Amino acid sequence: MNRKPNILAAFLVLALALLLTACGAGGDRVERFAEANPGSGANIAIPGYEKLSFTAGKTAQTVNLKNPPENACTFVLTLTMEDGETLWTGKALSPGEAFTRITLTRALDAGEYPATLHYDCFSLQDHTPLNGAEIQLTIEVK
Repeated sequence: MNRKPNILAAFLVLALALLLTACGAGGDRVERFAEANPGSGANIAIPGYEKLSFTAGKTAQTVNLKNPPENACTFVLTLTMEDGETLWTGKALSPGEAFTRITLTRALDAGEYPATLHYDCFSLQDHTPLNGAEIQLTIEVK
């Protein structure tokens, strides 16, 4: 007679776990925005950003950080504060993909913060390091 409540409890725990997984609880989100059409690798297109807008008091932030589909390389992006504190580092981003949600190492208070978005670039063939870039930007937190 005591098995029914245990089975029901186990079912509810499993359903909750599946729901949290399906909703993407935490973590970064990468989405494909275009089919990759890699170029020769002679040039690397680095998107420039003047400002990133974040929500105060939260670590999960909505962004649109892209690797253009014509690149013949992956990007590893790192967002750092002016003092060198790393706020976020992403996994390798293939051509035609974009980070649409990132999780910062800490929540920020409202204000404006000078920051750097650092690009480490790696070849698609053998993952050897290529030229990188640093973009100076402002993090606007509301």
